[in-house]
Amino acid sequence: MVEQVHYSSFDHSRIKKIRELRPDRNLDGSHRYKTGALFDDVPDNFVELALDAGATEVHLKYSTCTKDRVEKIHAAGLDSMIWMRGPIGMKHDITNLFNDVGNEDESMYMAIMATGVKAMCVNRPDVLANALSRNAKSCLSM
Repeated sequence: MVEQVHYSSFDHSRIKKIRELRPDRNLDGSHRYKTGALFDDVPDNFVELALDAGATEVHLKYSTCTKDRVEKIHAAGLDSMIWMRGPIGMKHDITNLFNDVGNEDESMYMAIMATGVKAMCVNRPDVLANALSRNAKSCLSM
């Protein structure tokens, strides 16, 4: 079951605590317990902060996820994930910030995936599944 759980927190001292309590490693040297350093506003040294906390992943707010940031994350040997805001926050964002996309519509998901991020925590998994299915079908027909 532990392989299916990822611990994440904005409070990076909690990630450090998990490392103290569960320092277990896999045979390849990777941490057995996956931990994600969450970031809302992303400081310039976000990768260093994640590494210092002992995180195995960096979790960026969807609107801060760029190809450059994802490349920095992966170059440091970390995994990447984006997280979407809850329904109230998303309503605010699409009304006030992003007029070119809908509320977690396929175009938003495809733009995020184009950054190279490895995982997504979304509010509308059905929309993401449809986008992935459509994308896979178009790749197969080429």
